[in-house]
Amino acid sequence: MSEISKSILSSENDTSICTLFEGDFHLGLAAFLNSLVRAGFAGTVWAGYRGALPPWVDQLKRVDQGQADEFRVADQMRVVFMKLSTNIHLTNYKPEFMLNLLANEARDSKYLWYFDPDIFVQASWSFFAEWQSNGIALCQEIANNILPSDAPQRMSWIRDAASIGFKDPKPLHHYYNGGFAGVPKACSGFLEDWKRLIEMAGSKDCDLMRMRHGSMEFAYYCMDQDALNIAAMYSKHPLSTLGPQGMGFVRGNVMMYHTVGDKPWRGSLLLNALKGVPPSDGFKYYFTQVSSPIRAYSRSALARKKLACNIAAFMGRFYRRG
Repeated sequence: MSEISKSILSSENDTSICTLFEGDFHLGLAAFLNSLVRAGFAGTVWAGYRGALPPWVDQLKRVDQGQADEFRVADQMRVVFMKLSTNIHLTNYKPEFMLNLLANEARDSKYLWYFDPDIFVQASWSFFAEWQSNGIALCQEIANNILPSDAPQRMSWIRDAASIGFKDPKPLHHYYNGGFAGVPKACSGFLEDWKRLIEMAGSKDCDLMRMRHGSMEFAYYCMDQDALNIAAMYSKHPLSTLGPQGMGFVRGNVMMYHTVGDKPWRGSLLLNALKGVPPSDGFKYYFTQVSSPIRAYSRSALARKKLACNIAAFMGRFYRRG
């Protein structure tokens, strides 16, 4: 192992981060990694992927460590790319990926965070470092945020979970986003439950190669996210949660921006604005996170995109759908 790699590993403070991506999500990954550098994270990001490595890896210095695709993003942070062979949708692979890391590459980590690659960190990493000491970290969704303990969907979950041995659910009242979780290694049983419950959804004729199933009337419309929420109901470990403002879904104390739905790197910001959909705060934040240390766009392309974002935001002050 190189001296650079040893230095980085020694500064991890027992914490690792992981994510999963494919296709054009490398553009979100670049912004995510840059946001971590700005937040002050020191350590390793494990990036599982399908397809090709991002085109921007040529900007980074490779760390010589056998055959690993390991690169230094900043002096205090490295990213290790791990090519995956799974056929299921990557969103349904999250707990298995985290469990594999904790058993192997990240076995020395006491805490492991998962972030979707369309999340960009706003708060300092010291906030997350303090948060992780409280237990399993989750953030509420904006869609179906209020989900009472006696909701029909929860009743279906309880019946199905009981059929595979789950007992004594906690009466939770909120619905959590599946794109983010912070899990202490001591609470890895939560990940095992999450994985098992995704597999249970698969046994209910859900196609795990897809992100969603059927309509929102179905008990497992978002398989991984619904399974996460079921696991939270049965968790024997403490939860520590944020409201939807934590992901920038509503205004408030934003700790990270999660650009669900449309992505800031896709489509035309100006055409969207003409349709009454101006760029969200998350979109605007994305374009502040794509230039350093990783340049996701050429300088001219980024200047055009920032200009379009500013114009679209101005249009949104006068015309907004709904």
